[in-house]
Amino acid sequence: MGLVNSSSKPLAANFGEEEAVGRRGPTLGSVLIEGNEAGTYKLVVVTPLKIQVYDAHTAKLLELQDSVTSALRTHLPMTSFSLEADSSSSSRRMAVGCQDGAVLIFSLEGGGVHPRRQLQIEEEEDLSGKKPGPLARSVLALHLHKDYLFAGTSSRCLCWNLADGDLRREFHLPSSDQPVAASSLVVVPQDSGLQLWTGLDVGSVAVFELETGMLVRSLPCGEEMVVALAFCEKTSAVFALSAHKRVTIWDTDSFSCLQKYPAELMTCGADLSAMGAFDIPSISMSLLVLAGVDGSLCLRRITRREDRKLNCILLWYLGAETGCPATALDFHKASETILLGDAGCRVQLHCIKEQVSGADAIPPRKVTNQPNEESEGPESTTIDIGEDVGEPPLPAPENPPSPSQVSPSATDAQKEASAGYSASDAAAFPVFNGENV
Repeated sequence: MGLVNSSSKPLAANFGEEEAVGRRGPTLGSVLIEGNEAGTYKLVVVTPLKIQVYDAHTAKLLELQDSVTSALRTHLPMTSFSLEADSSSSSRRMAVGCQDGAVLIFSLEGGGVHPRRQLQIEEEEDLSGKKPGPLARSVLALHLHKDYLFAGTSSRCLCWNLADGDLRREFHLPSSDQPVAASSLVVVPQDSGLQLWTGLDVGSVAVFELETGMLVRSLPCGEEMVVALAFCEKTSAVFALSAHKRVTIWDTDSFSCLQKYPAELMTCGADLSAMGAFDIPSISMSLLVLAGVDGSLCLRRITRREDRKLNCILLWYLGAETGCPATALDFHKASETILLGDAGCRVQLHCIKEQVSGADAIPPRKVTNQPNEESEGPESTTIDIGEDVGEPPLPAPENPPSPSQVSPSATDAQKEASAGYSASDAAAFPVFNGENV
């Protein structure tokens, strides 16, 4: 079954079903690129052991260029992936990091994948003069930002200028007794220049200035690994996911913690395995896309009000279809399609035009309730679902979590029920308004 989109042919919905048992692994990333003919697309899927290209309309596996296979042969397995921000240009770049410290840059143009540059992370001696083991070079996180490539490893991050391939900066991660590793990266543009926000495996986020390499902030998120970071430029907020179970929201201007929430509250019942923030230019909207360990998918619109409070409005929930944890998220602007990769090397495409087309009709609600004493963070931040009266009903979930997964009290369920949902519906499909956390 295909998905309706703006191209002349519908997109297929599922890819990777032909994978043989024993050859599966987590999807590191995926991207839709323009095909050889106008109005057609191809899907590029990156997994630890290979890069695959599919016809995006028939889900047929296509032959990969020999140059790509040759570039990968001596560097497998791949451990990380990053994609250049979607733009109007017909050419994009993607980067893959490998266990041996190699970083390979590919251009996505002309309907194909083309190797362009190889970078290498060299071993670094510790204070005693000893070199760490070979796995210390493993590229754990990558982030492409315009002409800069950032890579995170054990004890440090590196920044290259892709225009000439020169190493521009090294960032040494803050550590006390035990070595730390970068587990996630995101770049935040500021008036003073670029900042690198680095999620660490010890539970904090380290913020560096690119120009000076200085550590400007160390933001605690708990004791567990920060597995994902998502930056929403329009709202000046970074979402940090810790150990798949908690999301901490940071203001990028003041470095203040806006709020902390259990992941299952944001994903309607499941622990969170993948997270991304994307802009939809056609309707001037920012989306927070959340995927659960059960394969479920949740969309929330994120906005800042004039009083700097944060709205995170539930737009759509899709229940688990495969039961396989999601491991990668991307968004294709031209077709308004979410690419959801899972731990079995499979990728699903979800066109969300219908889900977001009427979202601007949902007005923000005026918050009159008292702040919850149990909720962490300042009183100036709320996350609510919109106006109680006259709000268009939200799309009903296809497979909502059972009340046993999320079971608020009867009073809470009645208070959280929005137009179009009864109190019993709200118990099975909770809305996210920042209360009773």
